[in-house]
Amino acid sequence: MSGRSTGLEQLVIESDDPRPAQAIVCIAGGIGDHALPTQEGWDRIYVAVQLQADRLAPIIIFSGGGTEQVSEAEVYAEAARWLGAPPGAIVLDSAPGSTAEHPGNLLKLDSTPIRRDTPLLVVTSRLHSKRVAMCFRKAGFSNFSLITSYEAKDPLRARVGRRSLFPWFTPNGKSYSDPLNRLRWGFDDLVIALRELVAIGVYRYRGLA
Repeated sequence: MSGRSTGLEQLVIESDDPRPAQAIVCIAGGIGDHALPTQEGWDRIYVAVQLQADRLAPIIIFSGGGTEQVSEAEVYAEAARWLGAPPGAIVLDSAPGSTAEHPGNLLKLDSTPIRRDTPLLVVTSRLHSKRVAMCFRKAGFSNFSLITSYEAKDPLRARVGRRSLFPWFTPNGKSYSDPLNRLRWGFDDLVIALRELVAIGVYRYRGLA
């Protein structure tokens, strides 16, 4: 195994091209050490902010409860503001405790009316995307796109193409893409894909997706 895809990952991936929508829904991916988003969480937050920076939707709904003293939605919203998301464009949904609960809880938001036919951009990790799509369809949502990666086209409104404030700073050219890291990343993807396949099977058995 060299870090390349085994093909198994494709069974749990569903991804669409972004299109203008009424809201971006960022599915939380957990909180790690020091009450910060996990790496997957940071990636999701970044994509959501990039989409909003290009005005593909006016608001970002951060959706997630979690097991910590502070909700994942709140932590993710703080990170999004640091990445440049306007505070007025952020909506919190701190109720969902599982992937299956995100769609239904969106329908209960008082501050932002969401219907099953509301155009949505749903942001999650690529290896989590199939299960998310299945849950949204099971809940009756008919007008959403699954987004797993995106870079804003308007660099003035997004945190891309940044340069150091130190005039003497130059990149050192170091790369972390060595064979051992590629092996680790590939193995991580395989384990996550296997977990997702099991989760999809359980969700189907329970009628959640």
